[in-house]
Formats: sequence, structure tokens, C-alpha cells
Amino acid sequence: MNACQAVAEHRPDDVRRVYVRESLLPAFGAFLRRCAASRIAYHVVDDAELAKITQSTHHEGVCFIVRERAPVALPALLAVPGPRCLVYLDGVQNPHNLGAIVRVCAHFGAAAVLIAGSDGGVSTSMLRTAEGGGEWVEVLGVEPGPAPLLAARAAGFRLVATAARAPHDLHARRLPQRTLILLGSESHGLSPALAQLADESVRIPGTGKLDSLNVACACSVLLSEYWRAHPAA
Repeated sequence: MNACQAVAEHRPDDVRRVYVRESLLPAFGAFLRRCAASRIAYHVVDDAELAKITQSTHHEGVCFIVRERAPVALPALLAVPGPRCLVYLDGVQNPHNLGAIVRVCAHFGAAAVLIAGSDGGVSTSMLRTAEGGGEWVEVLGVEPGPAPLLAARAAGFRLVATAARAPHDLHARRLPQRTLILLGSESHGLSPALAQLADESVRIPGTGKLDSLNVACACSVLLSEYWRAHPAA
């Protein structure tokens, strides 16, 4: 529901068709009236039909057919001046982790998620898990390897990685105004080659009983600290 409501609010003209459970008609009433006025078809269907349309049982009673957002190019993204936080993901492909990360990025104002070796990472599962965050955050695939990171550094971003035994405590250091946070997969972490490119490495303080957090949880801690340091970014 939240993902569809975000689309209805931010880019209603991109919606091409709506399927909705009867019980949700009041929640989407204003938007459905707009659809009717614009001659955009909407259909009242049951859960069985929604499951067929979405190929999922996690539809929450509504499905939108929507135009894809126009992709943004990395050079244009990096050229935006001023304080800015981006997230770079190395080997993170699970759509539920991606969706959780995009949701966190929207909450803390991160501008984009760069997914190495992906065609963009935008899937229905990711958008659903992001709970509407996908309307606020750019998600784009970038080539694997150092090139995107070097381009970000050239654009004034500091590359910040995490490590369980990093010499610096995250909360004892002020993250730079232009920060690119590097995160790796839960199974392998950030590749050594990319970790060596980082301008600095920080540890997330805790009890030490575990070496790492879920990647979305780690992202949340890092972005919370960035927001604390740069609330107007």
C-alpha cells in the first residue's frame, strides 16, 4: 500500500492501470476518481486475482502498473553540488535487503543507491519492501570495479567503508559533507580491492559479540550518523 500511495502522490501521471481490493476503495478513493477523470482504467478485484496479476501473495490488496522512472546517469548524479550522501553496494542483490536500504536512504535523506554490477536493481519486490522510499531515492546500476568510486572521489566525495576492527569509531568522527558509504554483501563483505580504495574506514561500536550487522541495519546506523552531522543535507 505505501509504495502505491507514494506513486499516487508523487507521479500520478505515470500510473497506467490500477487493480485494487474492494476494501481499499476508501483509502484510494481520491486517486481513483482522478484515474476515472483521466480515463486510466482501474479494476476492483479479489485477492486471488491480485495474486495472479502480481505473482505474489504480498500485494496488500493493491497493484499499480506504472511507467518506469527515467534513469539518471552517474555523472549527472555526482555533479550535483553541496552536501550529499550516496550509498554504494558491492555484491548486495537480495531485493528485500535492497528495499530495506532504499527505505532507510529515504528516511535519512541519502540521494542515491549505486548497485555494482546491476542493471539498476529496481524490481517490484525491492519497491514493495522500500514502502514508498523508491520514489525519493535514485537507484542505479554501475559497473563493478573502481571506476564509479574514482569518479565519485573526483567529484568531491569521500569514500567511507566499515570494518569490525577499523581504527576509528563511527561516532567519534564527523562524516564528510559529501560522503559515499561503501557496503558489501553479508556473505563476503566489501571486496578487499574496493576496501583499499576507501579514504577512511570506521567501525560501528557495539558489544563485540558479533562481527557484523545485517547490511540494511549497518546502512541505517551510518546514515543516522550522517543525518546527525548534516541534518539539512
